[in-house]
Amino acid sequence: MGSGTAVPSLERNSSGVLIQEAGINTLVDFGYGTLKQLLHLGITYHDIDRVFFTHNHPDHMCDLIPFLFGARCKHSARKRDLEIVAGPGFQNFFNQLMSAFGKWLVSTEYPVRITEVDEGSKKFGSHQVTFKKVRHIEMSRGYRFENSAGKSVALSGDTDYCQGMIELGREADLMILECATNEEEKLPGHLVPSLAGKLAKEADCKTLCLTHFFPPCDLDVIRETVSALYNGELLLAHDLMQFEL
Repeated sequence: MGSGTAVPSLERNSSGVLIQEAGINTLVDFGYGTLKQLLHLGITYHDIDRVFFTHNHPDHMCDLIPFLFGARCKHSARKRDLEIVAGPGFQNFFNQLMSAFGKWLVSTEYPVRITEVDEGSKKFGSHQVTFKKVRHIEMSRGYRFENSAGKSVALSGDTDYCQGMIELGREADLMILECATNEEEKLPGHLVPSLAGKLAKEADCKTLCLTHFFPPCDLDVIRETVSALYNGELLLAHDLMQFEL
């Protein structure tokens, strides 16, 4: 849905990835702009079944607020159950969010269930989901989704180079990995091209898609740096980019 960051951009919305399989819509992160981006695919707040959050920074979750607000609209209220999956501490964060907005985010006609995960693996619908700590903030978790046909996609959210993400991306059909800045602008808890390339090489993923680009970024330099380390298929994300596995 979005390939950008917390910095507003006309070209890139904040983080959000939609996984569709067997009529189920799973969202990974819900950064600002995601709700509107979904409309380009004909998907509304009625249609999302499950939301996974990599962490609770605003550029990864703040469209949860208009989602919940819109979903209680009296003339078009959401009816479908909603499950939210996130790392430790999200339930408390969600409770504080509800408290801050009073009744205006409280679901009226559908249940919201929050599942906190640490490290491990669990079946969610048709997907076996593996989750591991990644190096950003305490709550941060990366995910690997694998379907019954053995097709897999790994997603980092925000992370620095870490073993957890290497393991999640191991021989994945697709790894969606952040690459926030150029080498000289390295930020703690984020990847630069050389580290993204190193991580992807060690994971030996089949296809690598880089995303979460802070503006301005030199995509040619990013591609060149990563390609010197990683020999698989390399893609640089743009908003509403689609894959079929």
